Amino acid sequence: MQQKSLGTQIWRVFSPILVHLGITFLVEMILVIGYNMKNLPEMLASLETQEAMMKYIMRLTDRMTEHIVEITAATSILSLLAFLLMKRSDSKKEREAGILPSKKASLAKYIWIVGISIPFAVGLNNLLTLSNLVEYSEAYQNTAKALYTPKPLVQILCLGIIVPIMEEYLFRGLIYRRIRQNMSTGRAIFVSALFFGLYHGNSVQIIYGSLCGLLLAYLYEKYGSMKAPILAHMLMNISSIVLTDVSGFVWMFTKPMRMAVITIACAAIASTSFLFIREIQENTEVASEEKMLQ
Repeated sequence: MQQKSLGTQIWRVFSPILVHLGITFLVEMILVIGYNMKNLPEMLASLETQEAMMKYIMRLTDRMTEHIVEITAATSILSLLAFLLMKRSDSKKEREAGILPSKKASLAKYIWIVGISIPFAVGLNNLLTLSNLVEYSEAYQNTAKALYTPKPLVQILCLGIIVPIMEEYLFRGLIYRRIRQNMSTGRAIFVSALFFGLYHGNSVQIIYGSLCGLLLAYLYEKYGSMKAPILAHMLMNISSIVLTDVSGFVWMFTKPMRMAVITIACAAIASTSFLFIREIQENTEVASEEKMLQ
């Protein structure tokens, strides 16, 4: 089989992200046009002076920010539809190339995903808070404020369910699998995790996302199914949402000893679960001639 050119390989890796960015741009443009049409007299009046225009743009920006969670969910649903088609095409090409599907782990072993994902998220949140990095990242603070403004049920539906499904199909179902066709599993896990961190855009979430990306790609590899990273990602996000909304993190940090005990307990539970997950038989894929796709 002929190996793909470097340019083609790079395009295959980054094209899903470009699709997502394009869909996000179109959705936001449609909303901006709708807002302007609804407030046409005010918009036309704002064109008279620069100050009036700036005030109008600030109101528009604030309005978009107020609904950023709902907008993110809408773009995630549309992106997911595109990713499902792309993944279906990838799977067809893999079958034609003789790459056999992974063996899937039994349902009973999914209990260890619960045991590792929630403690991992809580413990990592605590460590990042201890580092004071959150205090120095204004971009993260603004992002967190916007994301945690809607009602808890909206947060859980959008950020805890819809967004994780989309991101897993993007980063594990497409990007990781495509990277893995051109390098070792370990390197593919690392590179895809780095992309996942950078995708989130600020220093706190780059670190958090990269470390979570390592775990999510590892779970995908071990369990041989998209259900594993999707479940883990949902549990991570939902646990963070719930603990933030009920001031759980504030309660932990009220007393240093309480925070230390909980963080150590999270590390112990996550490590124990990891040991059980590590024993799951490797779910490598086998190609009839080679793993590289044409």
